Amino acid sequence: MRTYSIVFLDIDGTLLDSKHQVMPCTRDRLQYLYRRGIPIVLCSARPPEGVNLVARQVGVQGPVACYNGGLIFDENSTILRDVGIDIDLAIDFKRFVSERFPEIVVSAYLYNVWLAEDPQHPLIVQEAEISGCMPLKGSLEQVASSASHVHKLLCMGDAMRIRALQKEVRQHFPQLMALRSKATYLEILSPQSTKGSAAQVLLRHYGLKPEQAVAFGDSDVDIDMLQYCGFGVAMGNAPSQVKEAADYVTASNDQEGVYIA
Repeated sequence: MRTYSIVFLDIDGTLLDSKHQVMPCTRDRLQYLYRRGIPIVLCSARPPEGVNLVARQVGVQGPVACYNGGLIFDENSTILRDVGIDIDLAIDFKRFVSERFPEIVVSAYLYNVWLAEDPQHPLIVQEAEISGCMPLKGSLEQVASSASHVHKLLCMGDAMRIRALQKEVRQHFPQLMALRSKATYLEILSPQSTKGSAAQVLLRHYGLKPEQAVAFGDSDVDIDMLQYCGFGVAMGNAPSQVKEAADYVTASNDQEGVYIA
C-alpha cells in the first residue's frame, strides 16, 4: 500500500463548500494529518491574505501557494518564489480590455494589495465578500514607478464575454496565461504561475518526490497539479476534463469530498 507525505489543496470549490466554509469532518481530518506532521499546502489563485484566512479556518499553519503558484511562502512565511506579470505588459492588457471588452471589470493583485479602479463596483464587492479581502482604489499606472510586476489580473464579467476574452488573450497576448477559475472569472497570470510548478517547488523544499504527494482540485487551473502529484483527486463538482485528469473522483465540496477521499 502506497503512503503519502504531503497534501496540496485547492481552496474555492474544493476545500470550501458553496457557502465558502470548511466542512467539519474535512477540518478535523486535516488537523489530524497536520498533527502527524503532514504538510497541508493551500494552493489558490487568492492573494496571501485570502489564503491565510482559510488556513486559520482550517486550523493549520503551513506553506501556501498564492496566485496559482506565482507567490509561494514556506511554513515560516519566507518567500520561496515570486514571479508575475511585467507592469508595462499588465497596463497594455488592461487598456486592451477597456477598449475591446469595456463591460468586463479588471483588477490587479500585488502581494497583499488588491487594486481596483472602482472598489464599489458590484462584482468587486461580491469578490470581496467571498475572499475576505478588501480592495484599494488605484490604477496600474499609479504603481508602475514602484512595482516591477503584478502577480495576477482578475477579469470578471458575463460568462460568454469571459470566454471571448480568453480567446482574444491567446491571440494578442501569447506571453500571458488566461485560465477560467469559474465561468465568470478569468485569471491572467505569468506562464510560470502554475499549481504544478508550485507543487514542484514545495516538494523540492521538503525533499519529497511527486509520488509522495496527494492533490485535490476542481477546475482547469488544478489539472497540472493533479497530474504532477502521485495521486490526483478531482471533486465531484469538477467539470469532466478535470475528472478525466485525476486518479480518483470524490464527492462534491458540499458533501465532504476532501474528507471522504
